[in-house]
Amino acid sequence: MDVFTALASSLALMLVYYTLRQFWRRLRYTKPIQRGIDPVGEAEVFLAYGRTREAVRVLKDSLKDDPDNLHAKVALLRAYSSAGDSKAYVSLARDVHPQVQGQAVWHTIRENGRELAPQEPLFAKP
Repeated sequence: MDVFTALASSLALMLVYYTLRQFWRRLRYTKPIQRGIDPVGEAEVFLAYGRTREAVRVLKDSLKDDPDNLHAKVALLRAYSSAGDSKAYVSLARDVHPQVQGQAVWHTIRENGRELAPQEPLFAKP
């Protein structure tokens, strides 16, 4: 067996392992609210440890159950900002803009939005 064949089989095994691991995590996922945990608080912990993907999953799931939860939306904006997902950030910022316009949190949302999507008129200085 040459080096390239060994490397290819090693990479294939790693791919299978990580795919099965992700599948297992999704399969055994229990909503934070069912575990007696505040979803926004759990997402904040995930964000503090750099686990942005898990934070986004928890917050999106929370918003399915409570679509008007402004705290979850603001935390999700923070997660999108950490992930550098400008498209999702702009879309959600448009959604929360009427609710937070004029508040201090809007200033932070606008500043982060300028960094992610400088061409977006929603984030232009007033």
